[in-house]
Amino acid sequence: MKTQLRKPARSKARYTEEYKQEALELWRNSGRSAAKVAAELGIRAPLLYRWARPKRQADQSKAALSAGQSVEQLEAEIRRLRAENAKLLEQREVLKKSLGILSEVPPRGMPESNR
Repeated sequence: MKTQLRKPARSKARYTEEYKQEALELWRNSGRSAAKVAAELGIRAPLLYRWARPKRQADQSKAALSAGQSVEQLEAEIRRLRAENAKLLEQREVLKKSLGILSEVPPRGMPESNR
């Protein structure tokens, strides 16, 4: 009877927060791709992206809050944009109709003096 060999359980590498921050700073300040920096550090590039995700999300939420627009201001902007959109759609329809009218061929058989 053959015994099945099992691969030893691969333990996950644990990185300290300090190491992660230094790796991210190296990546951001070097101007090189994540793959190149990760190869130098002996890790995979997706790991750098995963470590960068929380900071990127925090920066995005700070940017949204720093815009300082209240809900009322945003709703007013939406109303203004909807009104502008309706006006532009109406103008487009008028232009389509006028193009159709202007491009019509005059009926034949009319004397040239009436054209």
